[in-house]
Amino acid sequence: MEFGIQDIGKKRRYSFLREERYRFQGLANENHVEMGIEVNLLSVSNGIPTFKINIFRYKQSNSEGAYRWVGDIHEIRNELICTLNENGQLGSILNIDDIRSKWQTIKPELMKSHKREEHKNIFITGISELLDDQEKFSASMRFAQPYLLLFPGIHNKMFKKDEPFKGYRELPNFLAAENVPIITKETLSELSDGKYQVEVKGEIDEEHFEQDKVTAMIRILKNRPRVPTKLELGYIERYRLDEWPWSEQSMCMSIAEIPGTLYREEKNILKAI
Repeated sequence: MEFGIQDIGKKRRYSFLREERYRFQGLANENHVEMGIEVNLLSVSNGIPTFKINIFRYKQSNSEGAYRWVGDIHEIRNELICTLNENGQLGSILNIDDIRSKWQTIKPELMKSHKREEHKNIFITGISELLDDQEKFSASMRFAQPYLLLFPGIHNKMFKKDEPFKGYRELPNFLAAENVPIITKETLSELSDGKYQVEVKGEIDEEHFEQDKVTAMIRILKNRPRVPTKLELGYIERYRLDEWPWSEQSMCMSIAEIPGTLYREEKNILKAI
């Protein structure tokens, strides 16, 4: 399934729900996010589609610590215009200048509201540097939610029933490692109602995961050379396909755990409305 000229102007609305639970060094936290999303296919040029993604509703349950920053800056991505790459995943974000302008508008107020926080300059500098690099900013969104569930790269594959395809995902910003690379097996099956489902199962790409950096960081934190440091990962996605190259309902769940140090659980659901 591919996007064609006949699809230009089509829109879809989705409800997105996210639950995340995080425990590190005995400190636990969690957050629940609700979004309303509209996706509009603007154009198709040389087989490359361009989409506009609008977030028209946003709510989260936690406004403490790093989650407060997430809530405060979410508005800079309320509208994204993006292409897809050759894998059918988010490619390049085209309206980066508008996003930078929004950031410059809200940054002074953020500096005031977070002025008592010890690490505010790290957040401000990090966001500014990310927005200065269009390619890096686009890459940071590719495997983030809800963009991964919107554009997982399954629509441009010629699936055959029960024959798995190989794919790739990432868990971004993982401790000392830049990300956790994930190798996936993606399988199409037919449901009892005649519709189709794609199921994705993932495992760590051990060859490219920077486990040594994670190990070094944990041993320093624990001050114990024999402390467990190996990351364990459970990862699945599921897509119930529609007649147009969209899934009518999608789900992504992951559990990343280093026993005794870290537990990170995420559940994301995207549903057409």
